[in-house]
This record gives sequence, structure tokens and C-alpha cells, in this order.
Amino acid sequence: MLTFVLLLATSGALVAGESLGRHRADPDQVSVSGLSSGACFAVQFHVSHSKSIMGAAIFAGAPYLSYGNTLIDVSVLETSTNAAAITFNIDGTTNMRGDKVYLFTGSNDVAVPPATMRQTWEYYKAYVENNNIQFVTNLPAAHGMPTADYGAQCDQVDQPNYLNNCDYNGAYHALNHIYGSTQALVKPDPYSDVANRGQFRTFDQGEFFYFTSPSTYSMDDQGFVYIPSGCAGRYSDCKLHIHLHGCKQGKSYVGDYYARHAGFNEVGELNNIIILYPQVTSSVVPVNPLGCWDWWGYTGGYFATRNGFQITAVHRMMERLLD
Repeated sequence: MLTFVLLLATSGALVAGESLGRHRADPDQVSVSGLSSGACFAVQFHVSHSKSIMGAAIFAGAPYLSYGNTLIDVSVLETSTNAAAITFNIDGTTNMRGDKVYLFTGSNDVAVPPATMRQTWEYYKAYVENNNIQFVTNLPAAHGMPTADYGAQCDQVDQPNYLNNCDYNGAYHALNHIYGSTQALVKPDPYSDVANRGQFRTFDQGEFFYFTSPSTYSMDDQGFVYIPSGCAGRYSDCKLHIHLHGCKQGKSYVGDYYARHAGFNEVGELNNIIILYPQVTSSVVPVNPLGCWDWWGYTGGYFATRNGFQITAVHRMMERLLD
């Protein structure tokens, strides 16, 4: 534990670059989402920091601590989750009760099949009010992020970008479920250029580590953030959404293409939601050849807890934008 604290204390960046700004986003309006390995990590982040997160959107992910095992009994995962809460490795599970959860599975997804997402649904039903869960299962989408206007044909895998043009704005529907309970969010038109009003920035992820570099934990030196035009000030009081890419989708593989075209920036611009895109990369040590978020333990035994190295780094980024 001492090593963990020393490595991830708050300052001492080793990589020069633009600092992630402070925008005083609303701490009661923070949500997280992800695709594939990013979806698994989004579940981990939500469960670990449920006091801070009010909503989650999971696109083709697996339940907490399942390691993608579709044969595992979800009740076993609940037991593991409850044990982690009792030992204070994660926030208390009651914090999730009123959260909004959006789940998406494509019927043509063979990488993370619908059966896995049904497990994720069953898992969340144990902790979240069932009326707060939306589970979308009726699109013939392949493995990827469903969009209204970018990517390959919906039922085909779009390598290397994993964007599926399904005439369905997954980013909007996810964020609208999370934030639009009292008033629906403004929906961007297909092929809209409204994101050009805001600022898409690259920032230094190294400042969120101490005495080490991000690559020690298979994280990229740089991440992305989209700041809507209505959130540019120091005291924006905007919402904050964290989106996590999947394997082979980070900056080192596709540059900023996925972050720019997954659909979140347009929704963010029209609804004053800052979008944070932390980035991971491939590594030999730790063993992560495909640039996946850690959802099986390659960074150590605490990977899915508040003490996980990647979770702690992303949480520090979140706190910066709330500051």
C-alpha cells in the first residue's frame, strides 16, 4: 500500500505537455462509460467510486470481477463485490441504488456476446433500482460503438476504429438516460459539426503519477478532453462524463479518431457536458499487448478497486476537472 501511495501521489509529472485544466464541474453530475475493455473498466470505476459516480453506460462489457467468464454465477460476483465493500476497497454498494445505468449489446457482437451483457444486466440489478436500468438489445450491431453517422455498416466490425454506423446515436441515448430524467438532452443532428464550437485538447497524463511514468501501468503519456463552449470558464458548473476506449482504440493506435467520432463531443457541446478520454497503450511489462484497460489484473491485485493504479489515475483526472 505504501508503494501505491508513493507512486500515485498528486504531483511530479515526468512528461511535459498541456496540463488538464480546472473547470469546477458539478461533482454531483459525474458519469462514466466505456466500450469493450473500456466498458469493463467503466464498471470497475463505477463500483469502486460509486460515491462519486451517478451514472454509467456499458457498451459490450462484462460485470465486476468476472474476467469475461460467461459461465460464472453472478451471485459469486455479488459476494466478491460485497466483500470488497466490507474491506473498504470499494465504496459502499448502496451508493449505486439510485444511479442510472445504460447497457448496450449488439445482436451480431461475437467479441463480447449478448450473453455476457445479460450477466452485466443481472449484476447491476442486484445493486441498482431496476427502473433506472435501460438495456438495449435490438440492434444488429457488431462489436463497436454504435453511432448515427460514422463507421462501418452496423453489422460489420470496423477495424481499427470500432465505430458502427447503426443510425443510432449510442452516445446520445446513453447520456440522455443518465442525465435526461427530468428534461431530455438536446440531440445532435447526424453529421453535425457543433463540436467545433468547443475545444478538443490533448493533455499530459503524466502529471497524475509520481516517481514513475504512465507507461509503468500501460497508460499513454497523453489523454484527450473535450471542453464545450459553455464550459470553457474556470467556474463552469458543467456535467462531467468519462469515456473509456476499447482495446487497440487508444491514441497510440488510432490517434484521436475514436475520441472525435464516437458521438460524445456533439452531445457534450449541446448539453454542457465535459467529456474526458483517458488513454491506455500497449506494453510488454505489464503484459498488455493489445492496449486494453486492465480488467483482468495485469497491473496488480488491486486493479478493480479504489487502490488500482489505473483507477486512481483516472480518478485524479476527474478530480482536476471538478476543482
